Amino acid sequence: MRSGDEPRAGMRTEGDLVGALRQAADRAPEPDLLAGVGERKRRRTRRRAQLLAAAAVVVVVGAGTAATKVIFASGGGEGIGTDARPTAEEDRGAVAEPTVTQGLGEGPETAEPTTTRIVTVTPRRPAGTPIGRLWPKALFQMPAKNADGWRYRPVTGINATEVLLMAESSFEKAGKIEIYDTKTGKARLVAEVPATKGLKEYFPQSATTDGTNVAWYASGTDKDRNRVAEVWWAPLSGGKAQKIHTTTEYAIDAIGLDGDQVVWSAVKGGVQRKPLVGSTIELLSNEDLHLIRWPWAGDIGDGPDTLEANQTKIVNLAEGTETKITIKPGTTGLRCGPTWCHGRLDDRGIIQRPDGSGFRRLPGAGFMNGLSPYPILDRFLQSGDTVYDLNTGKQAVITRVGSWGGVGTSSEASTIVYWGVTKEQKPAKYWMLNLAAVPPGQ
Repeated sequence: MRSGDEPRAGMRTEGDLVGALRQAADRAPEPDLLAGVGERKRRRTRRRAQLLAAAAVVVVVGAGTAATKVIFASGGGEGIGTDARPTAEEDRGAVAEPTVTQGLGEGPETAEPTTTRIVTVTPRRPAGTPIGRLWPKALFQMPAKNADGWRYRPVTGINATEVLLMAESSFEKAGKIEIYDTKTGKARLVAEVPATKGLKEYFPQSATTDGTNVAWYASGTDKDRNRVAEVWWAPLSGGKAQKIHTTTEYAIDAIGLDGDQVVWSAVKGGVQRKPLVGSTIELLSNEDLHLIRWPWAGDIGDGPDTLEANQTKIVNLAEGTETKITIKPGTTGLRCGPTWCHGRLDDRGIIQRPDGSGFRRLPGAGFMNGLSPYPILDRFLQSGDTVYDLNTGKQAVITRVGSWGGVGTSSEASTIVYWGVTKEQKPAKYWMLNLAAVPPGQ
């Protein structure tokens, strides 16, 4: 629990307690609990869910003892959520008052009975313009399954009208890569996704695309229980997937494309590059750098000990240039693309440029930004049902009929946010928001 979520010294009244819990609920972002997005994604999701859990329990010790349990009403991610939907009043921005249930518990034999209060705090609905009104060209419906009946796992937007998809034959079994075209309303096959024989716990992890090719990395365990990492690619025009690299020396945390070469970074740092066709691996950097989105890399990796750490530089690997990031004292969790940064200061979300200019405070604790902490397209921040445009200052909100929502599973921050057209956990169609289709000035 962050220090800002702890009860203030001297807090004794129910009003004080509810006020503190309201603030905690407002600061708590919705977790992006996505099923079947691979080992790295599951670790990141668990960390964010744990942050929510840490913010959800408050114990107040005073003259008597009040043990308080907070239940946050939030949507959650794909496959996880609650059937409770906002009321019409809440949808219009009104906020339901916290409800307090009081009961007597058994204390020690020599002590007075304890009082237990269960306080249900509903986070305030974010202000903003409905997605369909603000960015109508970026919103569309598409089937949730391919022609074989395999469920789609959206990856990212290739451009304004095409979306990259993984089709899974069963849970966490990606079998095909496909592209859905919003202009034709049809999907086409890019490549079959092979599974390397002899590897157990095998799963294709994050993918990336540059509009010409798609690359992804996969991981599994060999017969000696060594973790194996692989790098694959295929042309978007269609063709056989090619494996170009296998290693047991390190785990991969991000992948990118640089023309006719694939680039990847290791969990413990270092960036390498290899041609789509060829055998020579080039070490671009042996520093503790991690790919953000080619050609950009930062000095913060993906680990439980880096959530509060600040990125201190951004490196252009193509040009070999480095930009130091200006950090205000007290800032935590700062993450930067080449144009925009976001983080937290005094338990408030903030945005700024890498040089410290353009500093602004945001309502609440900031944005979790799906499965990547970096700004989407170096322009958008997303968390739960809210998307914020850093360039225009506009905020869009999503109203879901069901109890779950998801984000794309690309290596870089995905342009895709999706949810069910109907309230079922496995709907027949998805609503898709493709931020790559939002015009520059809109």
